Amino acid sequence: MDLIADTSFLVGLWRRQPWAVGFASANAGKSLGLPWVVLGEFWHGATRAGHDPALVRGFLSVGLPILDAESVIPVYARICATLQDAPFYQSIGQNDLWIAAVSVAHGKPLVTRNIRHFASIPDLRVAALA
Repeated sequence: MDLIADTSFLVGLWRRQPWAVGFASANAGKSLGLPWVVLGEFWHGATRAGHDPALVRGFLSVGLPILDAESVIPVYARICATLQDAPFYQSIGQNDLWIAAVSVAHGKPLVTRNIRHFASIPDLRVAALA
């Protein structure tokens, strides 16, 4: 696995937005991992938007490996402990902290369009989308 997907990237692919499709095409030789939190956020948005669950399952069946939390838990704890006294800590959602921890734990860049959500996470590498 070469890259970790954030929800913003997955949604961009779902909507076939040029920035997401272009990034995917330019990085076609790289494998993408999907944090379990991203999967949950994506399903939440799809359900809320009323998308057909069969279409969502079809979209997600492209074979992206789902990355579980077991190896990520100590990294998540370290990130939270490091940031908890920072004034901006409350503005970072718990899901974003988990997603960042997955990326840091696996040592792979996070593909995201939400740079500001992740800018303060120590040791996180980001593959920014335009």
